[in-house]
Amino acid sequence: MKKAKEILKILAAQAITILAILALIEVVGQLYAYSNPGYETLSAIPDKTVGWRLTPNLEYIHTGGHWYADEFSVEIKHNSLGFRDKNRNIITPPNTTRIAVLGDSFVAAKQVPFQNTPGQVLEQLLNQNSKTEQKQNYEVLNFGIGGIGIGQSFLAYRQYARSFNPDYVFLFIFEGDIWRTIAPLSAITNNLNTVKNLAIRPTFNVSNKNAPNVLQPLLQILNLKSFYELLVKLKTQKYKSGEIPVLKEDEYISLINTFNSLITEEKIEAISRKLNQLDLFYTEPSKNNFDKFVQIQAERTQTDFGEDRTRVRKHKVFLVSLWGRIVSGLSELKKMADPELSMKEELSTLIKTYGPTNPYRLFDGNPNYPNFEKVVFINLKVLERLNSDIINDGRKFVIVDASSHLVKYGRLPASLLSTILEKYCKVNAIGYIPLYQPLNKARRNGAKTTWSKDGHFNENGYRIFGEAMFQWIEAHKG
Repeated sequence: MKKAKEILKILAAQAITILAILALIEVVGQLYAYSNPGYETLSAIPDKTVGWRLTPNLEYIHTGGHWYADEFSVEIKHNSLGFRDKNRNIITPPNTTRIAVLGDSFVAAKQVPFQNTPGQVLEQLLNQNSKTEQKQNYEVLNFGIGGIGIGQSFLAYRQYARSFNPDYVFLFIFEGDIWRTIAPLSAITNNLNTVKNLAIRPTFNVSNKNAPNVLQPLLQILNLKSFYELLVKLKTQKYKSGEIPVLKEDEYISLINTFNSLITEEKIEAISRKLNQLDLFYTEPSKNNFDKFVQIQAERTQTDFGEDRTRVRKHKVFLVSLWGRIVSGLSELKKMADPELSMKEELSTLIKTYGPTNPYRLFDGNPNYPNFEKVVFINLKVLERLNSDIINDGRKFVIVDASSHLVKYGRLPASLLSTILEKYCKVNAIGYIPLYQPLNKARRNGAKTTWSKDGHFNENGYRIFGEAMFQWIEAHKG
């Protein structure tokens, strides 16, 4: 009995010690969180043309989606038009070449100071290298809006960028942007659940009154049927039973190259001719949805943010956050120790995302992701119209492609998109920058180009982005 009491005393002492240590960690963690606060900001406003844009003249601290600033803490200032840029005169100054950069949050680049954004990196490099007798000045204008797709970038050019008469127009693209062109949901809402289901994004499609089934001939030209057959095979044979076939790295790369080889310049040229015959149209958000978005934004600004549009994030239990970080770190270590695990995870996501619901109707896609090729065709049509506008304005259009680096749903479709974009640009005399190449090279050399949790580029990634645009301009002067 005496021995049992002693054991209980020891266990109780150990429990108290553990609790005391945990309490100390929590206190220290909370003190750290208070000294490094995370901020929540209503950084966007409704926009009748684009869907939304950044709030004009807003100044705030951006810390990503974290409740304390553990990756970055950046001072942000929007200009009077509602973009992360200086206020620019609508009239181009004498001896000045203007460059407009369109795109999503990777162009807005809120994860780094303004001088480290890709547009400013480009502007600094150009002005440093301008050595003509009558010095040419360069201005790089940032028209990036977080969360938008290629279709919205097209509208942003027409509504905002065009009026500043840029000599060059750069458009940043990664794979996720093509789905945003056709998906009405998803807006910058700062985690406001009631707005997430509002269809406020303008969406695009193609049509031809004289040919109701306009996409079938296009499907036959590109003919990626084998891609869908592979997905169906993987899904029906392995996925339902919970077993994902494991491919080695070189086997997967070989598979990617096999599908990429199906995409030839001749096919892209034929697709371009077909697309030229089709009409592009877009659907504006319904007035009810848009008005609801405006109303909720106004109410939340007043009630939750006290008209300031920014506030300190609510503090959570530090130990819970710490535990999550430990689990995430262990998961990454597990992947490093077992390369097959990462490949299995990638194939699983590939099947879930792109696998057709019905194995006998390959080109129907699934409820969340329509057929990949159809989405590509719609986006190519948008690019055709954007290029036409830019050419008619007497400007030069350049696509900056990061698809095969910023891979959200598997390398296979991202790689297919990059191949299609590269050949489309070549056939249609559009400038093309394979940004994924220097990014992937940096990553292979051990450099980090993105924030691990936020997912956007870090200063190194944005520097590579700006340098790639600079190198393209230098190579194509005159």
